[in-house]
Amino acid sequence: MRSSLLRYVWCIPFFFLFSCKKEAVSNFAASLKLTGEGTISVSKDTTTVSFGDISVRITNTSTCFPSTEIFSFTAMGPALPAGAFYQWQFGDGNTAKGSTVTYSYQAAGSFLVNLFLMQDENTTITKLNFPIKALGKQTKPVASFTTKFDFPSNQNYITFNSTSSVNQGDFVSYQWEWGDSTSSVLSVPLTRHEFPKFITDKTYAVKLTVTTNSGCKGDTTMNITVPGTFSNIKGNFTVAAFDVCTNERLVFTAAAENVPGGSVYEWDFSDGKGVQTGNPIQYKYKFPNDYDVIMSVKLNGREIYRTNKLVNAKGENPKPTSLFEPTLVWQKATEVRWSFNSKSTIPTSTIDSYQWNFGNGVTNNTFLSYIENTYQRQSTDQTYRVQLIVTGNGCADTAYKTITILKQ
Repeated sequence: MRSSLLRYVWCIPFFFLFSCKKEAVSNFAASLKLTGEGTISVSKDTTTVSFGDISVRITNTSTCFPSTEIFSFTAMGPALPAGAFYQWQFGDGNTAKGSTVTYSYQAAGSFLVNLFLMQDENTTITKLNFPIKALGKQTKPVASFTTKFDFPSNQNYITFNSTSSVNQGDFVSYQWEWGDSTSSVLSVPLTRHEFPKFITDKTYAVKLTVTTNSGCKGDTTMNITVPGTFSNIKGNFTVAAFDVCTNERLVFTAAAENVPGGSVYEWDFSDGKGVQTGNPIQYKYKFPNDYDVIMSVKLNGREIYRTNKLVNAKGENPKPTSLFEPTLVWQKATEVRWSFNSKSTIPTSTIDSYQWNFGNGVTNNTFLSYIENTYQRQSTDQTYRVQLIVTGNGCADTAYKTITILKQ
């Protein structure tokens, strides 16, 4: 029925919340030798909690449907007074009398059982208590599971997820019999199994057996059809880009091998616009991004191969526009200082770099959209061509401005 009743009855050391203990309420029956902390012993399906001369023997029946878990509590000991009374409190508001009582808890939970040993119905000799874990009236596991073909490129690799339920307790084991002469025993509900590969479809009777923490079991069987596979298809696709920084066009061409004749190529460009068919196929993205492009090969409406590749697209307007404004900051007898403020823009992204050339041999490639530069005055007027190159999305644009430095 169970390997040990310790799953139902437990005694925790004094530094935890509960402990098996007795409480002396009267000095009557001084001959009784009692200990403050109970000790536990287990023999087969019987658990005994001992408090010196007094012990409580505990057994219980199976909780598995259609059975009902029923506990039996017996107070015993060599020095128990003749004609003593016994009052039991089961920790859920219910009580019983007698040296041996039976009780069934309505719901699962942990309860503190109190035993009052009494000389008569009004005089208490001592009080003992111990915690107990009950699983409730009946434990009824119902086994069920779902399947999903999560890997279209490998139809033999199938995901199984237990959707089993139980009215009380928890599942501790999931045993799968795959129908292909293999099996698995797991502690988690989700698993995957790869069935043998055949050219023709194969049907397997997959059986799931679930086990609860009370030892109760439930099972179910479902027929799973695994489609035949074209295991020798391999390869990917190529991508070629045209007019990258103006009006980008991407051309996708399948590069898979051993694809049977009559197959259809479907493309999911991962931008929410649905699947398109063709090979080769041209596509334009509106926005710059990295897109996970999926190529599917179908034969007679069934997918026989799938592959994917991350593709970087620049979108419709990837190129930045370079623009800046020069402003005279101050001038002295021997030098002049100008500031340069970038007004550059990019439609669909951000600018990646600012590259300044001030025309007098000074450059600056740090990420500065606003910058100043000092020019030395010469004996004659000097003209400098200032250049700003901005980059973004892998594209670049250049702007120029001419400034004049008057002579000393």
